[in-house]
Amino acid sequence: MRHGLGVALGLSLALSAAGCRDYLSGPGVNSDPNNILTLTKPGPLYVSIQLAAPREVAAEMHYVQQVANIARGARHVDLYLLSSGDLNDLAVAVYGGGGLLDIHKVEQLARKVGDSLYIGIAKVYEALVVGYAAGVWGDIPYRQAADSTIPQPIFDPQLQVYGDIQTQLDSASNIFLKATGPSNAGPTADRAELVYGGRDAAGLRAVYTVVARSLKARFFLHVAAASAAGVSGALPAAYDSAFKYANAGISSTADDFLWFHEASPTGTNGWWQSNVGDIAPGAALIEIMKRRMIAGMEDTLRIAFYFSSSDGGPASATGANFAGFRPTGAIVTTSGSIYDGSGPYSGFGAFLDPNVSDGSFREPEISYAETQLIAAEAAWRTHCPGCADTTVAPAAQPFLDAARKNRHYGSTSSGPIIFGDAPGALPASLKNIIEEKYVTLFLNPEVWNDWKRTCLPSLAPAPGTAGIPGRLPYGLTEVNANPNVPGTSSTGVTITSVSLNPNQPNGCPVLNYVNSSPLAN
Repeated sequence: MRHGLGVALGLSLALSAAGCRDYLSGPGVNSDPNNILTLTKPGPLYVSIQLAAPREVAAEMHYVQQVANIARGARHVDLYLLSSGDLNDLAVAVYGGGGLLDIHKVEQLARKVGDSLYIGIAKVYEALVVGYAAGVWGDIPYRQAADSTIPQPIFDPQLQVYGDIQTQLDSASNIFLKATGPSNAGPTADRAELVYGGRDAAGLRAVYTVVARSLKARFFLHVAAASAAGVSGALPAAYDSAFKYANAGISSTADDFLWFHEASPTGTNGWWQSNVGDIAPGAALIEIMKRRMIAGMEDTLRIAFYFSSSDGGPASATGANFAGFRPTGAIVTTSGSIYDGSGPYSGFGAFLDPNVSDGSFREPEISYAETQLIAAEAAWRTHCPGCADTTVAPAAQPFLDAARKNRHYGSTSSGPIIFGDAPGALPASLKNIIEEKYVTLFLNPEVWNDWKRTCLPSLAPAPGTAGIPGRLPYGLTEVNANPNVPGTSSTGVTITSVSLNPNQPNGCPVLNYVNSSPLAN
């Protein structure tokens, strides 16, 4: 959509086995919407999509306290005071340059030259970007979003969007990525593949097929809470479907989808470029990692890569020399006390420090570890219905164990980041599965979706606020230009603890900090 609003990665709630209808057809999709398309090959637009997408899907870590906003105007993020104006750039980016419109143009150009591989890959990106937006905003324009004859597209129901995205992923993996032939060279023909650069057409068909299945599993989890609550249109067996597709998804760390970043100060690594003092490590993540280290379930490798120690020395075995921030800048010191002021506290690891690193860090978007943890949660849910979060389900154990072996976390220009096997034997309770995912998916928006679905980890909102939000306001351009924006005023949808999307039918309890701890548990 031209006006704004990002697109979320959604799972199909209403998807049937035969549901491979492509809803995005008509003006602007099968034909050029604005009669300005002069490219003859999809490669240049595909490169721009790969470079733009990381900025579109990496903005929500603040709400689950992996990072804290400690300086200047950034503190209003931790207080959940974001307005439609604050979200406008993100919203526009999802539909604009490098977003959904360009993804559709790649599909159009690929159809003209008969390249099914490009079409299949573009559909994976379409699902990734649109699914992200659906998780953030709920109801969004999608079916009419690329039709230039409809300047004010309607907002499709969130669960319908998830269903449509599942259809796109099925179409990609079952039709377009299966096609072979001389015209189906994909990005290999023009060296346009950045994420999986160096793979031939057959290799790209194979890897994007498993990526599509992992995304399907991710999006089935997105709708599982709505399904469990009996929301109209929800798929009854969302956890079963998530388990099925996770087992057919990414099966090796070699196939992890890592956003492309180059070693350049003008590159697209938004986290690296924004690390200028306004944001700092979140106390919740650091304290969870320290608790696991004390219990023998975590070593020093991850915490020492994610963050710097508070004393400048090597990480202690218990993480005692790491300290982060509560929302809005209250420091949890190495001794456990809390106060406003200066350190000692931790900074981000060198991979996010523009004074030390080269900006080449490639963060995981969807990975083998996430896929295994999706399977672990789905197995726990289906084998332990109604259980307490701390109950162990043996059926989930192999998947949790797999995620903890041969741990990888993206790569830099020096090569992949490998932490090896995690120590100890972590029992497969839901609490442990989600906390493992919370630690593993550092800087990945999926941890917010996990929290909204499970209320784990147990996080307390910023002091004086009503609760951690379940959604964000629509972008201001969208609010001003489209009368179909649901439930908004001039300032957009208010973010409160009761601002929930349909896939989060029940809000999480509003917890309080206890005994100087940054966690509520």
